[in-house]
Amino acid sequence: MRAVAHFFSIAFHPLFIVTYMSLVLLWTNPFAFGWRHVSEAGTLLIIIVMTTVTLPAIAVLMMKMLGWVSSFNLEDQHERIGPYIVAGIMYLSLYLHLTRAESFPVSLRIAVLGTLLGLWSCFFINNFTKVSVHAAGVGGLVAMVALTKLTFGYDQAHIGLFGGANLVVPIDVLLYGSILMAGATCTSRLILKAHVIKEVYLGLCVGLASIGVAYFFLH
Repeated sequence: MRAVAHFFSIAFHPLFIVTYMSLVLLWTNPFAFGWRHVSEAGTLLIIIVMTTVTLPAIAVLMMKMLGWVSSFNLEDQHERIGPYIVAGIMYLSLYLHLTRAESFPVSLRIAVLGTLLGLWSCFFINNFTKVSVHAAGVGGLVAMVALTKLTFGYDQAHIGLFGGANLVVPIDVLLYGSILMAGATCTSRLILKAHVIKEVYLGLCVGLASIGVAYFFLH
């Protein structure tokens, strides 16, 4: 069980959430981005991965080498302050880039702004009590997939496969799948004793609320 818990904790690490959200939006409506297929979005995905995954991960690695954090798990809430700030700056730079470009759909800006709000909310809460950022991330992912179905009106996802083929799945499959993955990820954090249940519920509420606030602000 611990091995499975480690898998979900890594696969749905908070740094990956914006990438997952972007893929869902590209699968469901690449035309909103000005493309016909997700395979044409290589440059955008590289920018998103570099900004939200690679650079924050390198920053945490440097903090570990300098002895500023004791482990990559960041179990101590005070050790999370530096990574929160670095990730927050990177996510803010991505959001400003998307806003100034004016060529990306509002759905992508909602995803990035919602994640940014969730991150800084966790940073603020972290000064008083520990909160599960994993739960906040998957909560935001569920909220974004739900918006994709209920608000943006997309019915199907065309998942690009090797060779140019598409796997067409109903958006309901992505929604129910995201809910299951969110439950598995939150349960994994409890199994690994990284958080207690109130910290997980708090993170979920932060993630759901952040996407909701971003939607009402931008839509």
